[in-house]
Amino acid sequence: MDDIVLAGSGGCMRELAWQIQEWNREREGWNVLGYVDREPPCGRDGVWVGGQRIPYLGDDEFLLRQETQVNAVLCVGEPKLRKKIASRLQENPHIRFPNLILGNTRICEDVQMGMGCIVSMDARISTNVTLGDFVFLNLGSGICHDGRIGDFVTLGPDVRLAGCVTVEDGVSLGLGTKIIQGITVGRNAVTGAGSIVVRDLGADCVAAGVPARKMREIG
Repeated sequence: MDDIVLAGSGGCMRELAWQIQEWNREREGWNVLGYVDREPPCGRDGVWVGGQRIPYLGDDEFLLRQETQVNAVLCVGEPKLRKKIASRLQENPHIRFPNLILGNTRICEDVQMGMGCIVSMDARISTNVTLGDFVFLNLGSGICHDGRIGDFVTLGPDVRLAGCVTVEDGVSLGLGTKIIQGITVGRNAVTGAGSIVVRDLGADCVAAGVPARKMREIG
């Protein structure tokens, strides 16, 4: 069982810790050493998840000081913040960012995946799909054939992408978003919960509704 440090201290971290616990019930997976964060909202005494205590290890300097290989996973849902943390931690070449594949997922053998990706419980990834670095698929999300997903993309719970969808870097797809076949979503775009995207979305915008419409630009 390999050791891993969770970077982040909010609900995302606690949910991923629980998923790791569930995964470990079935096979040898990951041994969570603890979590790091600058100002943990849960306090510095650690948190309890599923009856197990997860120690607080300190801020990012805990990882940046490591002089031997250490595994870390970025437990942050917001793409821009995840990118900021990744950029800082990558200053230490001893930090490794494995892909975290959790319970009851289905991933086609020809899927190509960068580093630091998280594939949560009940997620599905079909054939000829490419994921960039630090992509986060939340609970129950799915990507159909020939999808192209950029770096630092977040798929909220129950997001569904039809075939041949392209999602560019930094996009955040809200809870239950559905995207029809062949659509492109531009860099840093955000969709609201329950959106159904039936036409291309440009970069740096917020879209919502059924069908999804551009609501505003992101400054």
